[in-house]
Amino acid sequence: MKTERKISEKDKMKNGLKKSIVLFLTFLFQTGLVLGQSQPYDNMDGKKAFTFGEKSGMLDTTAMNPAPGTDNVKKCYKYVRNGSKQYDNVKLNFSKKLTDVNKYATYTGVPQKISMKLYTTAPAGTLVEIQLGKQGKEGYPGAINSVYQAKTTVTNGWEDLQFKFAQTPVESKTSATQVDQLTLLFNPNSTTSDTYYFYNITGPMFVSDKVDVTEVPVDNTKTTLPAKNGKGGTK
Repeated sequence: MKTERKISEKDKMKNGLKKSIVLFLTFLFQTGLVLGQSQPYDNMDGKKAFTFGEKSGMLDTTAMNPAPGTDNVKKCYKYVRNGSKQYDNVKLNFSKKLTDVNKYATYTGVPQKISMKLYTTAPAGTLVEIQLGKQGKEGYPGAINSVYQAKTTVTNGWEDLQFKFAQTPVESKTSATQVDQLTLLFNPNSTTSDTYYFYNITGPMFVSDKVDVTEVPVDNTKTTLPAKNGKGGTK
């Protein structure tokens, strides 16, 4: 009887180990699928999958990392918010359309999330908003497909912001297959002039697996004036 008992316990251990391995492999597979549906739009090596477009604040595309000891990146983007613009913003224009945007723009299930590395002088709890839309002069709400929001948790320190889907504008005329622009709003609906350092914006994949990256000088001749409560528009 003792021998049978030992064999039974040993079998149980083997079965438990097999189940653990299966669960672990399943986790890796699911994680791989999730990661495979997102991509970074810049690598901070002088190349990026977008060009900066209209903006109303001060932008430096080769700023020194304010805290290189806590984040192993030498350079990043620096944006000083224009305090005279209530809905100050900066636009990122893609050369290709994004795909699978609907997997991010949903309240159901476990949607994908846009993310971004951020360091700011603004107080914790500051709202940061991302709008996915199409390039052109139409602006908000027609040119915006979906809106995503996140709040900072630290001041003068790097963090990985995860943006949660907030809304699709009621009067949106932009489908998920037309998105080729990302608009960043730092602390919208305010007159603050804090500084924001950012890089490694990650989001929906491009329609092609191959992403063309270019290095383009910043155009400082245009300004953007978004509307109320994330309702951005260009003038």
